[in-house]
Amino acid sequence: MWTDLKGWDRPGEENADRVNRFQRDEYGKGRICIPYRLYQSEGEGSLPLVVFLHGADAVGEDNESQLSLHDVGTVFAAPSWQEKHPCHIIAPQYMRGMHWANPVMINALQSLVEYAAEALRADKSRIYIYGYSAGAIGIFSLLKEYSSYYAAAIPICGSTSTENIERLAETPMWLFHAADDPIVSSGRLKMNFGRNEHLGSHVIAEQLQKVDGADVHYTEYPEGVMMDKYGLHPHCSWVLMGQDERAKEWLFSKSR
Repeated sequence: MWTDLKGWDRPGEENADRVNRFQRDEYGKGRICIPYRLYQSEGEGSLPLVVFLHGADAVGEDNESQLSLHDVGTVFAAPSWQEKHPCHIIAPQYMRGMHWANPVMINALQSLVEYAAEALRADKSRIYIYGYSAGAIGIFSLLKEYSSYYAAAIPICGSTSTENIERLAETPMWLFHAADDPIVSSGRLKMNFGRNEHLGSHVIAEQLQKVDGADVHYTEYPEGVMMDKYGLHPHCSWVLMGQDERAKEWLFSKSR
């Protein structure tokens, strides 16, 4: 089990209260029905919309795990953040047998985000997306198709294929990964899927930073740091990202 891994993070005491502030709903029908939770800010005017994509540990239909397993999905709902940067947040959940990178799911997810942006009258120049592990993989797949829609992205401990990778340079991006992550390598993945090689965050960032005009940043936690300094499994780089005020401020500084 994911939750049995040594050093796996647990949510803080305040997380349950934050989760309860997210309304429950679902979008679509049948196989591509997407349960989601929505945090509607009390801020005034046209506000940014933040999209959060969970990892494979939160897959299911409970419409709860995507927020309750870890703190990272609720960091932008913290009162201190909402006071500085009021924003709406949508946190969908994918069901078993699907995946964020599935082409059908990608289109359904984009449709959900556009629907939410319209319903909330959100600032469409400030649609942000972040997520970890399988969620980061989904971000890469989504941005390859809809790069012009998002103002900025933070993919955490993810990977993507080399197919159409140059399109990712069109979206400002800050990637996070631990150098010794044993679940998703930050380098070139040993096992390839389909015809195209898959790359981790380190190699993705290297390639995108060579593109003229690309706004791409990368934070890598050196080998041993996650466990020795923080007592965390090296895959849990989302914990440190959630505490990185510089990265979060960078995200909210971007607009289309």
